[in-house]
Amino acid sequence: MATMRMGLEMKMSQQLIMTPQLQQAIKLLQLSRIELEELIDQNLIENPTLELSPVEDDDDNKEEKEEQPQEAKSLLEEQAQLSYDDEWQNYIESGAGVMQDVRSRLNDSDDISNPLEATISKSNSLMDHLHWQFDMSSFRGVEKEIAEYLIGNIDTDGYLAVSLRELLAINPNLFKLVESCLEENTIQPYIEDEVLPLFDRAHETRTALEIRKKGRKKQAPSLDEEDIQEEPLDLSIITDEMCGILETVLRKIQKFDPPGVGARTLQECLINQLIILKLSPDSLSVRILRENMQLLEQKDLKRIARLQKADIKEVVKSYQVITELEPKPGRPFGGEVTQYVIPDVFIYKRGSEYVVNMNQETIPRLRINPYYQNMLKAQKDESGQGKKNSGDDNQDMTFQYILEKVKSGDWLMKSIEQRQKTIFRVAKSILKFQYEFFEKGIDYLKPLVLKDVAEDIEVHESTVSRITTNKYVYTPQGIFELKYFFTSGIDQGDGDIISSKKIKDYIGKLIETENKKKPFTDLQIKNKLLDDAGIKVARRTVAKYREAMNILPSNKRKKLY
Repeated sequence: MATMRMGLEMKMSQQLIMTPQLQQAIKLLQLSRIELEELIDQNLIENPTLELSPVEDDDDNKEEKEEQPQEAKSLLEEQAQLSYDDEWQNYIESGAGVMQDVRSRLNDSDDISNPLEATISKSNSLMDHLHWQFDMSSFRGVEKEIAEYLIGNIDTDGYLAVSLRELLAINPNLFKLVESCLEENTIQPYIEDEVLPLFDRAHETRTALEIRKKGRKKQAPSLDEEDIQEEPLDLSIITDEMCGILETVLRKIQKFDPPGVGARTLQECLINQLIILKLSPDSLSVRILRENMQLLEQKDLKRIARLQKADIKEVVKSYQVITELEPKPGRPFGGEVTQYVIPDVFIYKRGSEYVVNMNQETIPRLRINPYYQNMLKAQKDESGQGKKNSGDDNQDMTFQYILEKVKSGDWLMKSIEQRQKTIFRVAKSILKFQYEFFEKGIDYLKPLVLKDVAEDIEVHESTVSRITTNKYVYTPQGIFELKYFFTSGIDQGDGDIISSKKIKDYIGKLIETENKKKPFTDLQIKNKLLDDAGIKVARRTVAKYREAMNILPSNKRKKLY
């Protein structure tokens, strides 16, 4: 029989403790340049001892040069020794000229531009556009309140995010409004017709339990929280007449700009656009959308022509009209401002050698405010001399607070510096492994894994993974993310390994230059890779790479006219 005993035992073990400082240093490694700038701005607000370092701060520049990697030191010393003669002019043309070329690429504006035109303006969102039309519309009374509910549930693509039955089930106030409309006969329910049926009928079989599992939809700011009911109403009490009233109001909203807004399905969206274009409900385009939507998605125009008993040329014309419609009406509204890529590091050729140079221009330079440094020094001197004051407790609290903030700021500066050093070392290692790529282009990109670079610069693979995420490098071949240079390879059987990115580039070029009316199949691409470039690859690998590049299969790429 086993017995249990209590006792003390001593043993030695090693354990890595993730201190807040270490967590911050790791987090800084994976931040992009924009995220790093935001973090620095936040720390400048929260930490009173931190401030931006003046450009003319020679002492800080000197310290930074002393702590930089040996490769960076030699580069900085070389730059410092250049004078305003032909050698300096050559450096400007080869090095700084590259940076000027980058700036010109990132900014395509005129040389003389209006500063007001360079400011970021708030774009008009789809919701703003709909509310503006709503304010100018003829909605009155109960109809206006119902329209607010419906507009509040239109998503950024322009579609009604929930079914009408679900709206009635989870919004008791809306349910009461519709009930009053039926009793007072203030709004006539929508009468179903052949062209625009009640699309909401597809949701009739849904139960309250299914709605609850799906979760509550995010409502527009105009809707109050009390309007949302945690327990949905029983769908059996929601009649067709109630949905018909909502449908009546929704049809008016669907006449708003942009065309197709407020639809619940792609089919309804496209049909509404054709009706706004004044096409007859009996036109071939409307009939195709209403009756042959699935075949249309498959581009099976011959079968559509047989079912519609129409000439194939007429079906092609209708197909052309349909493809010109907008499947996402809200696409032009609320687009985010384009963020241009700013390289973190430059690799450019000077003479016969490549130079790696960090981009320090947009990263704010930090330092500890001298006033707080002197305050801490004076406090330490007083403590060493044993001086006591009546307000010692308050002074100690102030001292501890400032000391904590100074240490935090100092750690942040060291973490940023370490981040820059690691990016520099990784870029140097990538240059060494992918030298032929920088010289000749993507066809010479070699397979490379994180472990190769990690062993080369003597860091962990996770560090390389973090430091290459959302970091960009300017090269003679263009601007690339650092992760771009890490790629798997396919063994060709003779010891030669071809980079997967090289194969993807070949596939992309083949599809770009193919006959759009007779696009290449995956098997044909496989054969052409072997015949034209001598690359052995399986058909399923071609399909895998094509899908990874978001390229449709041949039957979907085929141009029908």
